[in-house]
Amino acid sequence: MISLKISKIKKELNKIIIFSFFSILCLLLLQSVICAQEEFMPIDEICSGMKGIGKTVFSGIDIEEFDVDVIDIISGTGINNSYLLVKLSGDKIDENGGISAGMSGSPVYIDGKLVGAISHAWEMSEHNLCLVTPIDRMIKLLDYTTENNQKIISDVIDNHTVSVSLDNDLRKNIVRNIPEYENVINFSEQLEKNISSLDFRYIQSPLLISGFDGRAHKLIKSNLLKKGATSVKNISELQNINTELDIEAEVRELESGSAVGVQLSTGDASVLTIGTATYRNDNFVLAFGHPFMHLGNVSYLFSAVYIYYSFPSIVMPFKVGFPYCLVGEVTQDRDAGILANLNRFPQIVSCKVKVYDIDKSVNIQSGSKIVPQNDIVQSITSALLIQSIDHAIDRIGQGTATVSIELRAEKSGEMLIYENMFFSKDDIAIQCTKDFEEIIDLMINNYGEKIALSEIKVDISIREQNQSAIIKEVKLSEEEFLPGDTIDVEVKIKPFRKPEEIKISRIELPDDLEPGEAVLIVRGGSSTEIISDKANFEDKDKYLLDGWEEIKTHFQKKIKNNQIVAELIPINERERLSLINQEENVKIDENELRTIMETDLIVEGYQEMYLNIKNEENKSKDRNHE
Repeated sequence: MISLKISKIKKELNKIIIFSFFSILCLLLLQSVICAQEEFMPIDEICSGMKGIGKTVFSGIDIEEFDVDVIDIISGTGINNSYLLVKLSGDKIDENGGISAGMSGSPVYIDGKLVGAISHAWEMSEHNLCLVTPIDRMIKLLDYTTENNQKIISDVIDNHTVSVSLDNDLRKNIVRNIPEYENVINFSEQLEKNISSLDFRYIQSPLLISGFDGRAHKLIKSNLLKKGATSVKNISELQNINTELDIEAEVRELESGSAVGVQLSTGDASVLTIGTATYRNDNFVLAFGHPFMHLGNVSYLFSAVYIYYSFPSIVMPFKVGFPYCLVGEVTQDRDAGILANLNRFPQIVSCKVKVYDIDKSVNIQSGSKIVPQNDIVQSITSALLIQSIDHAIDRIGQGTATVSIELRAEKSGEMLIYENMFFSKDDIAIQCTKDFEEIIDLMINNYGEKIALSEIKVDISIREQNQSAIIKEVKLSEEEFLPGDTIDVEVKIKPFRKPEEIKISRIELPDDLEPGEAVLIVRGGSSTEIISDKANFEDKDKYLLDGWEEIKTHFQKKIKNNQIVAELIPINERERLSLINQEENVKIDENELRTIMETDLIVEGYQEMYLNIKNEENKSKDRNHE
């Protein structure tokens, strides 16, 4: 009996312990939820007249505060999402000429709670009025941190500009918050008389570009800049753009208000934009409060930034600085801002370019490490090629170049090696990028598989001399042939201001070739004429190449500019081609009636000759008739 009572007591104690454990657990969870709720202030709890503070870095790496006054809540027709309209003030704001590009993402707090990030500014004011993207929207970006997350953020994409319609109350409220300065247009009078709306634009820091000048700088701007964005050369003297990227560097402590940078490349070609961290949750950081390039799922370099100063500008001041430490990867670039992961780094693409000027014996080498997005890789590498060539030959104009391209696939580690020659009377540098751009285009747009690269090497030898030639004449030993015969093709080419040359090629006719008329087409590899309907057919369907191996094969077979192609096409070839997609048993050997002659010249020109393929009986009759 005693043992039975003890057993019951133990069971009751166990129930009490379990109940107490779950009670404590629930209290802890509830406390966690309450703390999370207390950390933020949703937009529906904010009203005009509230005061708060903002945080950002004005110089160096130290976070400083400034004052924020809430003017109104902006929403309504034409605006997809609500914003806070605020006025910034304080000594640092005044010293820097108002809001600086690079302040986007600066967190704003009211009563110690995070309400959002500074994101848009009215550029024609004295740079103290701006919009704040509510934290309610930004925090949704953390939904993307879940592995294999399929949740779609439902926010409608905003335009680059938020146009705020002004009613009488809002107009008066804004007028009261605009300071007046000497020698500055009286915006208050304009607001009261003429302006019915204000356009607030992203406070987007200019792209700080290092390593590019002249037309290469213009090219990178046109390829990378979104509407309304600007760029400047990164004039930061302390930045060492040749320092190797150290992805093993210790992650520095980032917090709300820290200066951060998004880098598209580093090295001899460096592209950076500066902003401010809004909120950190463990290893995840929200920043900017607006898109950078608005590309959705991305892979950018994310860095801690040292700010030198705020550079004055008529439109808007902007921060100048340099990334002193790589801290992670930007994985999302969306309407409400960017999301970075401090716990991982991008698989960057290493790009190395060598240009050798044969005439001057000048060798230029440059390199960059680029984020693993092929469209960005294409833009930056193409500009780097042009920059390197311009520096090597120190002119823009005529030239003949041999271009060797090596690409390594990130997944398999396999190499694609391709070489071609180019000539241009006007601009050899632009010509040298043609094949590279086509290869990357197929990597991006082929229908088979997405191909990521890990390494790019481009080696260019260039001279000013015109090394082109034109096909002058084509001769055959006979006009009529039998199946199984050999056609000797004699091609006379005329190099630029040099003696003529003769190239001989042979085409073996198959024994089972159908008798009939045929056309022999001879053309230079750089000729713009299409060699046949088959070539036209293949060019249109190149995007159907199924991934790396087929793209590699395509370029191995691609006709080069320094080659001469001779191809015999039966008159009924077009009919045969039309059957390709209808009859599975129809097979055409593309090399059967084609030969390729190698030269050390860029060959142009196009020649056609008609001939007859006869059977033995018809050929004998023709001879007897003669």
